[in-house]
Formats: sequence, C-alpha cells, structure tokens
Amino acid sequence: MRVKKKEIVAAVTLSTAVLLLTIYLSTKHTPQYSASLYICSENSGNNLRSIQSFSPTSQTQYQLITETIEGELEKGAFEDTVDRLTVLTDEKYGYVKSLRITYKDDAWSGQMLCKIPPANVTSFTFNARAIIDSNGTVTYINISVETVNASDITLEEEFSSITINLKEKKPSDAGIGGSLEPVTKILSASMLWIAQGLIVVLPLCFVSLGIVLLFNRGIIPLWKNLLKGSRRISEKEAK
Repeated sequence: MRVKKKEIVAAVTLSTAVLLLTIYLSTKHTPQYSASLYICSENSGNNLRSIQSFSPTSQTQYQLITETIEGELEKGAFEDTVDRLTVLTDEKYGYVKSLRITYKDDAWSGQMLCKIPPANVTSFTFNARAIIDSNGTVTYINISVETVNASDITLEEEFSSITINLKEKKPSDAGIGGSLEPVTKILSASMLWIAQGLIVVLPLCFVSLGIVLLFNRGIIPLWKNLLKGSRRISEKEAK
C-alpha cells in the first residue's frame, strides 16, 4: 500500500499537535511538594505574614527545627550563591545570623546560619536547594525536630535554624575529568533526548499515520458512498 505525501504530512502534523498538547498539560501544573514534618502557611496580605509555631503538640510545648544543607559549587559561583541565599532569607522574613567565609587552595568555602520563621521553612528549603543546584550540587540535607516547653524558649529560638555549608570545587579536583565534564553532560543529555524521541515520537507518528489512513481511506470513502446512495434514493423517489 502506497502512502501519499499529503497523508504523511497530515500524520506528522497530528503527532506534533499531540506532543505540544502533552507538553503544555505537563508544564501547566507545577508539582506540589508535601513534607510531613512541616506546616507551611505563607499568607500574603498587606505584606504581613503570620509566624506560627511549628507543629505544637500542646499549648505548653513547642517544636524547634534545625536543618543542615550542604552543597558543592562550581568554580566562581560562591559569591552569587551566597547573595541569592541572603535575598531568599529576607524574602522569607528571616535573617542571616552569621556568615563565615574562607579562601584556601584557590577555592571559596563558607557557612551561613539562617534564622527562618517555622511557617516558611518548607518553601525556604526547596528554594535554597534550587539555588544551590543551579550553581552546583546539593550533597546533603538533614532535618532535626526537638520538642521543648514553650516557656523555656527565647524569642530567637522561635525561628528555625538552617545551617548552609558551601564549598567550591578545587581546581586540582577537576583535572582532565573536570574539563570533560561539560562535554559529557551535553552528550548524555543529547543521547537521552534521542532515546526519548525514538521511544515516544516514532510510535506516535505510526499511530497518527494509521489514524489518517483510517479516515482518508476508510471513513471518508464510506461516508461519501453513503451520501451518494442517499442521493440516488432521493432522486428515484423524486421521479
């Protein structure tokens, strides 16, 4: 069976439309993260946020959150990462309590201690991870929750403590492998896209072609024959 050129074009057009619709629907809704350890309620109104206690077990108890995030940054990305994390801390109505920075062996490293309202800890954690991942890799996250008496905590302790340890990759750690790393990432990403294309696009094109052939050589001719038959019947009845 010979496939006409216009049928191939119609199948490709149908496949493209299905792919675009799928991509649109998959990106329309942002993923919702859930964490059983957090109660995250960020209320915006007249630039006011209600700072709530973190999962209080009773009126006399309070749960303190401490968190540690560690990340390894690309060379030269330390300053930008610290600046963006500082801005994020301000946006979440917290403050940077301490910042220690060290320059050694041609690489920066440091530690940030951020104080964040408990209600904003969840969103801060996800955003901080995204910032670090954009300039390197998050290597470690640890969360600790301690229940204490509400009367024993101070005003400062009502804020969650998030310690962020950052370090740049040292030039000696890179070597030939480090210089080839961007190339290997591009090649691996390209191979992944090609594999996905072969797995998804080709079957979709064949299915679309089958649908086009079904309509063009099956349903449409059948509909035309039925239409011609009804016209002949009506002409005979008119005579």
